[in-house]
Amino acid sequence: MSLTSRLPVLIVGAGPSGLVLALTLAQNGIQVRIIEMEQQYHLGQRGAGIQPRTLEVYNFLGVLPDIYARGIPLMQMRTYKLPGGVEPLETFYMVPSEEPTPSVPFMNTWLLAQPTAEEILRSHLDKYDCHVELGTELRTFEQHDGHVVAHIVKRAGQEEVQETVECHWLVGADGAKSIVRKQLGLTFLGETMPQQTIFGEIEVNNLTQEASYHYASYWHAWRDAPSTLVMLRPTEKDRVFTFAVRGGDKHALIMSDDAALVQALREGTQRDDIDFGRTVWKTDYRANVRMVNKFGEGCVFVVGDAAHVHTPAGGQGMNTGVQDAFNLGWKLALVEKGLATSSLLSTFSEERIPVIRHMLGETTKLYNSTLNALRETKSATAGWFRGAQLKQLGVNYRWSSIVVDERNPPKTGEDCEPLDAYGVDGGVGLRAGDRAPDAPGLVSVSTGADAKLTSLFRTFGSTHHTVLLFTPDPANLTLALQSLKAHPAGLVLSAIVYPKDASNTLVIDQVDRCFVDGEGHASMAYGISAQETAIVIVRPDGIIGGIVRGVDGLKTYFRNVFSTIA
Repeated sequence: MSLTSRLPVLIVGAGPSGLVLALTLAQNGIQVRIIEMEQQYHLGQRGAGIQPRTLEVYNFLGVLPDIYARGIPLMQMRTYKLPGGVEPLETFYMVPSEEPTPSVPFMNTWLLAQPTAEEILRSHLDKYDCHVELGTELRTFEQHDGHVVAHIVKRAGQEEVQETVECHWLVGADGAKSIVRKQLGLTFLGETMPQQTIFGEIEVNNLTQEASYHYASYWHAWRDAPSTLVMLRPTEKDRVFTFAVRGGDKHALIMSDDAALVQALREGTQRDDIDFGRTVWKTDYRANVRMVNKFGEGCVFVVGDAAHVHTPAGGQGMNTGVQDAFNLGWKLALVEKGLATSSLLSTFSEERIPVIRHMLGETTKLYNSTLNALRETKSATAGWFRGAQLKQLGVNYRWSSIVVDERNPPKTGEDCEPLDAYGVDGGVGLRAGDRAPDAPGLVSVSTGADAKLTSLFRTFGSTHHTVLLFTPDPANLTLALQSLKAHPAGLVLSAIVYPKDASNTLVIDQVDRCFVDGEGHASMAYGISAQETAIVIVRPDGIIGGIVRGVDGLKTYFRNVFSTIA
């Protein structure tokens, strides 16, 4: 039996990257179909570490409360002395724990099994009548002028139903073995690491004795020789731990026999008192470090593991894939609606390739330094400590052709600054292309008891640009406000931000929001003085698209984005 259907976007793969892209598009009113070749949803703690920048993405998509409700904080790591395996050797945070700030409300890594995060994303997609189609495989596709013809097979028991799908856009979120990437002909160069590790989940009934199970537990680690390593980390599920174990010459036996796995865990920990129960799942893992030469061609794109794979060091992978999808989603929505030309989509590769290249270098360096430290020193912190840049709050697109910065114009020629895709070197203040900071304590300009406190993160959104108009006097913004009328309805939200001591806080009819920076957090975060007039344009993905002085810069930015702006 063969069917034919037509739709705007077909997404292949229902992991976090595919689901985030689908949700972003659905919220923008774009019809999406998302297929998954597996017959059942994913299992296991893969991609469990959710970095702060991804928490911000989830916040913009409206799923963060569910993520927090189901997950647990990143706990300290505790190593144990061997022989014996009982006495603690060191206790430390792999990633430094920090107190939230007004500009960074989600400061620390959160742990949640990838299948649970996927379940949450699917539940939000359900609200848009978009559902994952399990057991549905992409076999081949052909690109044509302005559309793609995809041939898929849906399995129902023993029966296979063939279907031809004509779509405007095809996105491969189908993992490291991506059929989309292979058929598109993208390169996937890199290397395979020699070390093999067995990962999985197992029930442990008596390792953690603290009364407050989730919040007072440790990530436990034992090591003796470079080839011997056992790690046990609590998960959000009671008495279920994720494990890592080096199998050595017993690798194949451990994979085939759960009793051999338990024996390897006992030998590695040198503990007979730990009560191991049922093995939930396990996998044989060898790290690959690879990336594509570009993120798409024509009407077809790749995101997540289909575009890049790497070592698990630093917990960057799933987070990077989510940010791929969020970068692509708002651009694809504008092009599909006819509000931007397809040239906007070329910035997907332009912006993400340097980030991925930096990420692969960072995670490979961490992986190798961890292995070297385990061989050469008894101190665990030397091998397991991770820098704050892995929270991904410094990831930026300062080099992008569609960002406009009149405050710190990019340097050229011999003075050109090297790409700093993770913001490690910082630079001079906040720049266009950086993550847009939050600012709480904003007072909505109204009368009497109706005044309400809000924040910038409650103002930003995945479906619109936000134009922040910082000024002590709205008369300074007359031309800028007039130019905003040319923008497509509903796609640009304007907000005046008056300084906290402003004497003239009028409600302006042409502006969507009027705030007083009641606690001064906005002016501090964006580096704008109380007497200064400046405009900050925040993209739907929470990135600063422009920092400009007036109407000319505002028009320049939006000409780069909207095809409807003359």
